[in-house]
Amino acid sequence: MLDVRKALPSALLALALLLAPARAAEAGELSQSGRVVAQALKQMGFTEGEDEFTPFGVRYGYPHGYWCDMFVSWCADEAGVSEEAFPRSVNCARHCRAFTALGRYRSSAARGGTYTPLQGDLVLFYNSSGRIHHVGLVLYVEDGTLFTVEGNALTARLDYPAEEVSEARIPEIEPGDYVTVNQYRLDDPRLHGYAVPAYASREPLELTGFVDLGRYQGAKEAIEEVVAAGIMKGTSSHTFSPRAGMSRGEFLKTVTDLYGFAGWEEKTAPFYDVPPDHPYYNAVMTARSAGLLPETEENCFYPDRWISGEDAQAVLSALLLYMGLEDRTFSFTPGDLSQILTPYTTRGDIAVALCSLREAAPLTTELFTGLLTLGGNPLDWPARTLDGTCYVPLPLLQESFPELKVYGASGGRTEHDAEMSPGSREGREAAVPSGYEQFSDAKALRQILTLESGGQLRTKGFLWNGTLYVSVEDAARLLHVELAASAERGAPESPPA
Repeated sequence: MLDVRKALPSALLALALLLAPARAAEAGELSQSGRVVAQALKQMGFTEGEDEFTPFGVRYGYPHGYWCDMFVSWCADEAGVSEEAFPRSVNCARHCRAFTALGRYRSSAARGGTYTPLQGDLVLFYNSSGRIHHVGLVLYVEDGTLFTVEGNALTARLDYPAEEVSEARIPEIEPGDYVTVNQYRLDDPRLHGYAVPAYASREPLELTGFVDLGRYQGAKEAIEEVVAAGIMKGTSSHTFSPRAGMSRGEFLKTVTDLYGFAGWEEKTAPFYDVPPDHPYYNAVMTARSAGLLPETEENCFYPDRWISGEDAQAVLSALLLYMGLEDRTFSFTPGDLSQILTPYTTRGDIAVALCSLREAAPLTTELFTGLLTLGGNPLDWPARTLDGTCYVPLPLLQESFPELKVYGASGGRTEHDAEMSPGSREGREAAVPSGYEQFSDAKALRQILTLESGGQLRTKGFLWNGTLYVSVEDAARLLHVELAASAERGAPESPPA
């Protein structure tokens, strides 16, 4: 049903002018389908006004109407595509009939169709009663997943089956709808079919970077930084889904990788719902062993559900405490549909928090210019200093003491034990976790390690240029040897740039 109401002409004109992009020289540079999609992407993040007011509705006489179909029609208008090639409509079902009458409608895979949609096609959705009720534009298909640009929508919740989300929705308390990118499997039963405009040309629009940041442009730098560092990944080649959530398992994998946690104590019990073959088993076990997770009566972790802001903050606070760093409070806003099923926060907010943690993580070390001795004999090891303490490369220490065992995080064997076992210098640098390469040659990252040789010692080492370092004092105390660093013989050199 379309809700038609009066609106002040001046307000309508002002908003229409605000949202109507100029038809620039791109009209001669892009294909017709590319121009339509480009217009849609320019409105990414636009949010409807009070009572669903939009300039899209203003153009077609329904300023307060459901506007998904008016949005795609508006994009065709702005792109200069004729109505013969791309019929306009204000109603999804009528739009479907118009394309069907032209012989340009294709059924979805869920309805037995074999057509693979192309960028610039319209995708129409229907509900369990068979009513076509929503429409969007095809952005691209990647790995069997359809990515769409939709108006009058929210970012789809993906951690529960679509039917559960639909049944639990309470429109009266949901935020205003906006323009967003969503994703669906090609056989999703919600997909009714595809309207195929008769474009004069339809070369795909060349996409650069993430095209769905929308209102998260303020966080664009942080998002791009954590992705470039390998700390987070996009949801596809050109989408980040900033207003979607992140699974609890993926969140733990991300934060344990960030600080190089890997391993757990043998006594650590697994959660019932995170078996050894689960993709986030190592991260969850590492975090549980380190005390980053609260215990639950049912012994379940729910790794595939989106993490809430409260839980994300608790994990990060526990992590900072464990690392001996000052606690920090982060801004984790609730997601669009966090009021149903379980609360969650957004990937955009998580990216900003992790970016700030990444900036706080690097440590400045200096080349040690004093004299190292082992049993009174000089060593040529490339030691480094941090906060006045001398640190030596762990691989070289293990060459001299093959009985020395190394464990990660809170005592469990690390995933890189093979790299840290005795052997040659060349083959014994510890593997660098994702996101660490950017600190190479200039900065170090704190690493919690447990050393064992006739006894156990938990120590704070660091990872520098791909190699683990431990303090001379800690190593000497554990190994009961005379391993010493003499006073400096000159000003320390600066680390290589």
